Amino acid sequence: MIARFTALALALLAATQADTLRLRNGAAITGSFLGGNADEVRFMVDDQIKKFPRASVSEVDFSSDGMANQAGPIAPPPPPVAIEPNVVGVPFMRGASGLLSLEREYGTLVRSNTMYGMGGPTVYRIQGPQSPVRVRQGDKLVFVVRLNSGGDPRRFQLYALESRMGYRQTQPTRGGGTPPPLPVMITKVGDSTYEISPARPLYPGEYSLSPIDSNESYCFGVDY
Repeated sequence: MIARFTALALALLAATQADTLRLRNGAAITGSFLGGNADEVRFMVDDQIKKFPRASVSEVDFSSDGMANQAGPIAPPPPPVAIEPNVVGVPFMRGASGLLSLEREYGTLVRSNTMYGMGGPTVYRIQGPQSPVRVRQGDKLVFVVRLNSGGDPRRFQLYALESRMGYRQTQPTRGGGTPPPLPVMITKVGDSTYEISPARPLYPGEYSLSPIDSNESYCFGVDY
């Protein structure tokens, strides 16, 4: 009963008012203004409530008893404020409420021997089979790092780790070389602050963001 009464009230409101919603692409939509917030504007169109992103709305013209009353332009939402780390040289994960610390560990170089006594593949091992820092597959991953003036963000590489019993390790390489990194995208967002994002979605597993000139490893894991 309450739902039918609400729908009837909205329909009567639409019948007595004819407001105009003007979009930034030039389109004009006639209906009834129902309200809005910082993210969207609600408009009754043909007895249906429709929502429009506030950034796409130019202005709303209000009409009452046949007299037009222009509300004026609706200001676009302010751009998001870039949050920068207060520590230099340490990557953080950007979260909904700020920057999140990654698990900080140190990788140990381990070389295996072959049955003939010759040096075999090498790996970097990190204590613990899983990182306590977890995200879900499909989450947008953005890492933020602030460097000293002239610092190169490309020194941070993203590696996939194999989870073993009691430790994680990089892919084996021969000759003590660096394991192959995963591709990333780097965007400058401040004077010396950069965002680093995986170039493609990450599969569930363990990962490390590490500087190429250090055994420091900033770890996280991806769950289903």
